[in-house]
Amino acid sequence: MDKKASYLLLIDRLCKIDSPEEMRWLLEQLLTDAEIRDVVDRVRIYNALSNTEWTQREIAKNLGVSITKVTRGSSNIHSRKLRLYIQENFSEC
Repeated sequence: MDKKASYLLLIDRLCKIDSPEEMRWLLEQLLTDAEIRDVVDRVRIYNALSNTEWTQREIAKNLGVSITKVTRGSSNIHSRKLRLYIQENFSEC
């Protein structure tokens, strides 16, 4: 199976998980602790960029992340669709 097919299979399998405990377990098996922290940081950064008036430097300071991570997140969050998705689904992060 090629990488694209494997990626699509992974997405399909993840979508079929209906238990938070199972999803947590699987993500902990697939990702390192550092990778999980990076994903969590990215969601928190996207949330701050979407829902606050903080500058990038304020976000970095308030979230305890590097300015580089915030800058990378800022360039990714320009999509209106992503910004709305974050606002609707992750505002409590």
